Amino acid sequence: DVIRLILMEHFQLKLVTLTKGTRNQQEKYLLYSSTLYIGNLSFYTTEEQIHELFSKCGDVKRIIMGLDKIKKTPCGFCFVEYYTRQEAEHAMRYINGTRLDDRIIRTDWDAGFKEDRQYGRGKTGGQVRDEYRTDYDAGRGGFGKIVQWQKANQQSMIY
Repeated sequence: DVIRLILMEHFQLKLVTLTKGTRNQQEKYLLYSSTLYIGNLSFYTTEEQIHELFSKCGDVKRIIMGLDKIKKTPCGFCFVEYYTRQEAEHAMRYINGTRLDDRIIRTDWDAGFKEDRQYGRGKTGGQVRDEYRTDYDAGRGGFGKIVQWQKANQQSMIY
């Protein structure tokens, strides 16, 4: 019956990966994950640049670029998956806070990539943080989407 218990645990874990899971389950996945979320990327940073930097810490299994869900263009984040947890730990230790493409990037643990997470969750297709940004950031498409929309509306009212 030990085998049945193990199978049951395995089945439950598989079931949980298909759903959101509890906070406790998410924390468990993070403890064993070899996947990193990389944020604050320039919209112009390429997959090759990311691979070049992150492969200094180990063998990169795959890179999933974050995309604007409407335009399908890069929107400033990605997921980097390593073959081992140790390689991912090295990247967290040595790459987090470094500069890539003239931007200070953030790395954080991710519970594991699932399809459709590569798309921005903002109303306009990109990341939510880029919709409300009021400062000008050339590496992230200029002003935030809402500010751009307001400026366009002001211009059309003038003409």
